[in-house]
Amino acid sequence: MTGRIASIFCLGAVLQACSTSNHLRKFDNEDLGKEVPADFAKRFEVKDYSSVAPTPSPVPGDGVKGKAKKKGKNGTKATLSAPIPSPPPLRRLDPMPFQEGEKLAYDLRFLGVTAATLELEVQPPKMVGDRQVTPLRGHAKTVRLFEIVYRADDRVESYWDRDGLFSVRFSMDLDETKQNRKLIELYDYQKNQSYFWNRIDHVEKGFREEKLSFDIRPWSQDMLSSLYFLRVAPLPADGASEYRMPVIVDGKPWETVIRYLRTEKIYAGGAEREARVYHMENFSNGEAKNRENTVWISTDEHHYLLRLETKLKVGSFAVALDRIL
Repeated sequence: MTGRIASIFCLGAVLQACSTSNHLRKFDNEDLGKEVPADFAKRFEVKDYSSVAPTPSPVPGDGVKGKAKKKGKNGTKATLSAPIPSPPPLRRLDPMPFQEGEKLAYDLRFLGVTAATLELEVQPPKMVGDRQVTPLRGHAKTVRLFEIVYRADDRVESYWDRDGLFSVRFSMDLDETKQNRKLIELYDYQKNQSYFWNRIDHVEKGFREEKLSFDIRPWSQDMLSSLYFLRVAPLPADGASEYRMPVIVDGKPWETVIRYLRTEKIYAGGAEREARVYHMENFSNGEAKNRENTVWISTDEHHYLLRLETKLKVGSFAVALDRIL
């Protein structure tokens, strides 16, 4: 998953030559939404919480409190589990480890050097359809010195079901040296399908537009909500079991397999904190795509994501908690 975060903010592009994006097309925030059928757009319309009836009570149970699965003999290959029943789950904790208004600042480090900063924020509640959602926002921006090599000003937004803790819709806006990109994903759990709209204008590759649909697992996470779900999921407490998290990447179903490694202290967020350390592997259609990932999550009541680290073909990429704002 960490490798996917790196690709979101395109830090792998730091090895490319510097160029200008002044002539690239800009995409209006509503551009892609205008092309969605009216009835479908209404289902996924974001509204103020006060203007809509309360969320129907969800059905308890599902993956968060399910049993962890034992490793296979080789401990590597992962396949999608059987579908979860259609009623939305009740997975919200009481209390939750984070609340509305939480802001966290991270350093994005490539080859040990801080290339960009990332701010994550939990926004006030909204409504999507008849479900109350928690808006999650992320903003990554290259540091000034690094902009000499490559400039990025990227924003992601997730609408996360308040009670079920699954992603409802996801958007991404990239404004970078070599590309402008606008992406919207809508997740239809009545049909277990994702709807993926993507527009890219690239300096070298030109303009490209995609409108696709994919089969997905019920109650999945997008690339932003997965960072928060790690803080509430019943992750394993020993190396004999594993936890599997369905994730959607570019509209497609992925699965992250998480295994406990150890407990240790780490300096993060301006203090030394005790953390549980986990190993993560990412799979697409049962095939391993990104296997060398490590995550540190604090053992306190906040379950802060303290650090994410992945090995790349050249060096490593890390997301490290800098400040609690």
